[in-house]
Amino acid sequence: MLAFRRILAFSSRIHSYLLALYMFFALLFVLFLYYPVSEVLVSFVTLSQMLIGWTIFLEGVWIVLASIYQFFYSRVLCLQPVFMTLLRIAAYFAVSIIIDMLNIIIMNGFSLGGGT
Repeated sequence: MLAFRRILAFSSRIHSYLLALYMFFALLFVLFLYYPVSEVLVSFVTLSQMLIGWTIFLEGVWIVLASIYQFFYSRVLCLQPVFMTLLRIAAYFAVSIIIDMLNIIIMNGFSLGGGT
């Protein structure tokens, strides 16, 4: 069971690295909103963000389910990987929403007054 906890800790570390990679691509996307670049590069970064985002989400689900499995198997619940995973998934969703809002504001503009 110690080996399974090590795998769980390693998976949690990989999850952190995936979030860091997503943050890098998010920064690239934000910079691309201000500076003109080719459409191929923008589509590559967008596709990379989408793939890494799904990987972050699915890896997080795996870590939570593995922690629950470990609890039923050995009666020891490691809460630190679960809390950190939930925190990383929340950070992913927050950054994703902020980037979408920035994209909408930069591409469509911003107006007060609720016109047509």
